Amino acid sequence: MSAPRCVTLLGAALLLCSLGSCALLGKSAPITPRYYSPERPGDLTPLVSERPEPVVRVRLGRVTSAGNIGELIITRVSSTEVVYSRLRRWTEAPEQYLKRRLARVLFEEHGLGEATGADAPTLDVQLTTFEEVRVRLHMARVQVTARLRNEGRVTWQETLTVEQPVTMAAGDDSADATVEAIGVAMRAVVDRVAERVVLELSRAPTS
Repeated sequence: MSAPRCVTLLGAALLLCSLGSCALLGKSAPITPRYYSPERPGDLTPLVSERPEPVVRVRLGRVTSAGNIGELIITRVSSTEVVYSRLRRWTEAPEQYLKRRLARVLFEEHGLGEATGADAPTLDVQLTTFEEVRVRLHMARVQVTARLRNEGRVTWQETLTVEQPVTMAAGDDSADATVEAIGVAMRAVVDRVAERVVLELSRAPTS
């Protein structure tokens, strides 16, 4: 092989190596997901109060979520389309937030007794919607289907929905405002479930 040809091939190889190095060095840094929780710090602090021995007891049964609800935060962009954010995620499965909130409101705020036996009135709750909504208005939507069963029959069942506007002041982070609104909606829907459970149990004869 002639010397000029060797020089040409060597130059081409060096050029390719240089371009490859630039491409590798020029890659953007990986984007790290951001994790959010709809719970406020006070939500996890036990309430301290003197209460008499509860007369009415209830068992918190299955607290589940629909199959599409998971770690990724959901945004509804039309009446038929939702998108899942891979960069905005929940710290836990959303039904865990719901379960803790239900236990706190039922047994601490309302003072119901916590039953453990299968023969006690049992509350089952399924989380069916837990999402940001960007259809006409910017809001958060939380929906649950709650069922109270006792002695082999369902005494109450209802689907409850709460929609909470997402409000932001100047300079606020959109994701933080959305998560805050979802948290407010979750707390509101749990309060409604608890109120109905207390009402239904008050109607039932006590043994």
